[in-house]
Amino acid sequence: MYNEYPNVPPGDLFLKKEVFGLRDGVLALKDASLGGGIEQQGPEEFEYSARRKIARCINRRRFLLECIEEHVLPRSTPKQLTNSEKPFSESARAYLEDSCEVLSNKISELLSEIKGIPLPNNLSSELKRESDEQRENLNRKLTLLCENSRWKTVGRSDIITNLSSKQLTDTEKEALSLGLKFDTGYDKTSFTEYVTRNYKWKDNDVDKGFAQGVIACYKALANTQYHSIPKRYMKVLNELGRNKELVITQADKGGGIIILDKSDYENKMMELLSDGTTYEEKHHSYAEEKTRKFTSRARQILIKTKKGKELLHLLEENPCIPRMRGLPKIHKPGIPMRPITSGIGSAPHRLAKRLAKPLSNALGSISQAHLKNSTDLINRLNNVDFKGKEMASFDVKALFTSVPKEGAMEAVKEAVDKITGRYIGNIRDWQWAPHSVP
Repeated sequence: MYNEYPNVPPGDLFLKKEVFGLRDGVLALKDASLGGGIEQQGPEEFEYSARRKIARCINRRRFLLECIEEHVLPRSTPKQLTNSEKPFSESARAYLEDSCEVLSNKISELLSEIKGIPLPNNLSSELKRESDEQRENLNRKLTLLCENSRWKTVGRSDIITNLSSKQLTDTEKEALSLGLKFDTGYDKTSFTEYVTRNYKWKDNDVDKGFAQGVIACYKALANTQYHSIPKRYMKVLNELGRNKELVITQADKGGGIIILDKSDYENKMMELLSDGTTYEEKHHSYAEEKTRKFTSRARQILIKTKKGKELLHLLEENPCIPRMRGLPKIHKPGIPMRPITSGIGSAPHRLAKRLAKPLSNALGSISQAHLKNSTDLINRLNNVDFKGKEMASFDVKALFTSVPKEGAMEAVKEAVDKITGRYIGNIRDWQWAPHSVP
């Protein structure tokens, strides 16, 4: 196709084939080049010709924009742009954007030529019929391109376990097969959240105005960002997210995706919480009372030392109650839930996060029983004589909730006394009062 017109830019070539390739013989157009004019015509014929070309240009540009959103390439795209390892490369996007710009310029040029002469009813009807026919034809092409897209082979369908009553469509399966951690690209709110979360502005008009300007620039930048997955995938993912009857979550092991009916999920969580030896029902104000006591006592401890005062800003001003969710254990009979508690935004979260860093670096120096990963286990077993021995694996139920808090605090204090400053920095200078903290 491109050897036929080697000197014609890609966007103009689209015009050559799609806009000027008239089939019904109503108008006589010169085929020598795009710069060629139209044979002698009357005012109505000229108006009809210009509007006809504008409609075809608009339909074609809309088609190319939808191709960009759906991450597909028309069949007329050069082969070198379809051989990329990515399902939709930046070069392919740039090529389609250039073609859209050429079409936009052509539309502007044609709009400046029309005179606004009313067309007879038969010509207006014919113009609408042709435009609708072309739009339907391009929609069919787009559907076929999506059905044969390289995105269909990107994900892993074997990670999806559907335990719900909903039958997933092929598009939903393809979108979910990308995984829960697949980057979908920037959204319009992430820039604003980033600014407000990471920068503290002074409460004056100058800083407020500067912050508003930064946020406005970020929003403008976000409007230029495309999603990193096709629009059809974003659509079905949003629809699944709005479905209040479903719960889509991560599996406890293996990183799989589990889809459950919300009623089944709630029943399994209530079954988990019904274990009276692990969980205890409290009054709804219990968490607020504990939060106030913790914040008050932590402040009293921190203000006693200079280093402690430097950590006062880590205390949450408006803390929230920790939340719990469950991860299905699909490798176990009955698919029980593994409880996961999120303390983000809670009273001790930021302070505990800071204190956990030096303690995490000290892992392995406190006890030789600590294993970093499976590779560490294999390396240790290489020097073990297994003759006459058997290996056993034990699963501890509700391990963390079964650990006595007082004993854990004493163990941490004892470990801190033994660790060198190389691991924990200045933490040894802080005042510890484990029995005083509620």
